[in-house]
Amino acid sequence: MKKYTFFLACVLLSFCISCRDIGKLVNKQKSSSYFIDSKGQIVYCQNGNWFSLGVSQMQADAESFEVLAEDIAKDKNAVYFRGMTQKLVDRNSFYVDNQIPKDRFHVYYIDQVLGFNIIDGADPKTYELIKNHTNWARDKDHYFYADDMIHVDRQTFSFVNDYFLKDKDSVYVSPNIGDFKSVVANPGNVEAINKYYMRIGNTIYYPPFQQGSASIAKSFNSIQTIRVLDLDVICVNNKTILVRGKNFKYDQVDVPSFQLFTVDEKTDFYAGNPYSKDKNNVYFNQEVVPGADVKTFILIGDDFGKDAKNVYYQKQLLKDVDAPSFKKDGDFYKDKRGNKFSALTGNKV
Repeated sequence: MKKYTFFLACVLLSFCISCRDIGKLVNKQKSSSYFIDSKGQIVYCQNGNWFSLGVSQMQADAESFEVLAEDIAKDKNAVYFRGMTQKLVDRNSFYVDNQIPKDRFHVYYIDQVLGFNIIDGADPKTYELIKNHTNWARDKDHYFYADDMIHVDRQTFSFVNDYFLKDKDSVYVSPNIGDFKSVVANPGNVEAINKYYMRIGNTIYYPPFQQGSASIAKSFNSIQTIRVLDLDVICVNNKTILVRGKNFKYDQVDVPSFQLFTVDEKTDFYAGNPYSKDKNNVYFNQEVVPGADVKTFILIGDDFGKDAKNVYYQKQLLKDVDAPSFKKDGDFYKDKRGNKFSALTGNKV
C-alpha cells in the first residue's frame, strides 16, 4: 500500500509539473524565458524551468514589451535583464548589438547576477567583440578585457598566442591567467611556438599559470629547431626538452628519440598524460619507470601502463599481475588471476 501511495504521489507531481501554465512565450525566436501569462502580465522564467528556478512577476507594460535577447527586454518605461529593471541605462536609446547591451552613452558588461555594469571609456558606436578570443573586445581607441580597459598601444596591439600579447613597446601576459603585465620590452621579433609557448630571439617563454608566479624564460646560445610535442612539451635543437617551460627532470634523456605516448581517445585519461619514452627508458612524470620495456610498453589508463610481461601503476611495478589480461573494468583494473586495483588510487582491493 505504501509503495502504491508513493507511486501515485509521483505521478500526480509529474502531472502538476507538466501541466503548470506559465503562459506563452513573448518571442520564442529570441528568448525561451519571457512569458505573458493568462492575466496578460509579463513574467520571467529562465528557460521555462519554473519548478527549479521559479517565476518572477514583472511590472512591465505588456503592450510595449519587446524581447531583445535571451535575457534582455524593454518596454516603454524600462530595460530589463532576467526580469530585473536596469537603472543605469538610457532606455530611449538602448539596443543590443551582437549580444552586447549598448545605449548612446555607454557599453555594458553583463554581470549574470546583478545585471549591467558600465564599461568605462568604451565607445558604443565602434565597440565590438573579438572573434576567437573570449572576453576580449575593442573600440576605435582601446582594447578591453571583460569590463576593464587594457592600457596598450591600440594601433600595434595584437595576440601572440592564447596567453601572450604584444604592442610596439612590450610583450604582455594575458589577463585570462592573472594580472595583465609586461613580461619584457618588445624587441620586434616575437613569435608564437604554439598556444602556450612563444619565442623572442633565442629565448623561449612559458605562461605563469600559477597565481603570483612569473613567466618562465629559457635562453639558448642559438635556436636552430623546435619540435612541438604538445602544448606543454617541446624539444629545442634536438638537445633540450622543455616541460611547462623547465628542463626535463631526468638529465640523461635521449632527446632525438624522445616522444610522448599516443593517447587512446576511447579511454578517459587526459591528453597531457604523464608517460613518455625515449630509446632507453619509459618515464612517468619525467622520472624513469624501472624495468619497463620501451618496445612493448603501452598506456592503459591515466596512471597505468604495461609491457609484454609487467604492469605498472605510475612508476611502481605491480607484483604477480598477469600483463596480457590486465585491463580496465569500470572503476577498477583487473586480470584473469583475480587481481583488482582501484582506477583512482592504484591500490589493490
